[in-house]
Amino acid sequence: MSGTCAMAGRSPHAGTSDLVALGVALRTLRERRGVRQDALDWDAGLGRGYVSAAEVGHLNPAFLTLLTLARTLRAPLAELVDLYARELARIDPQAGHDVPACPTPAALAYAKRMSERSLATQHARKARRARQARG
Repeated sequence: MSGTCAMAGRSPHAGTSDLVALGVALRTLRERRGVRQDALDWDAGLGRGYVSAAEVGHLNPAFLTLLTLARTLRAPLAELVDLYARELARIDPQAGHDVPACPTPAALAYAKRMSERSLATQHARKARRARQARG
């Protein structure tokens, strides 16, 4: 992540088991590396207090922010994700069970409609070009 970024606002998902588990995972990884929160904020180019807010599950860090945090801690992102998965399984074993497996019938129907529209659009363009060429 280049430059500094201001601390993001509190996530509408703050306190969810996913964000709490991610926060615990980040704190575990940071503590294993012996790094203070304020030092990680600074070295990762994040706003003051960002790591603290993330560690208590108040923020939903973007993917690139997670990469930056893991890289700043000299850890592979997979290590952070593994810690997250273990913590999530501990605090909320049912997390994610309400999310439908893809593709759902609704998703398939949507994809079919979009494909049909795309085909119709392509045919209309082809017909317009043919009329213009004759024209």
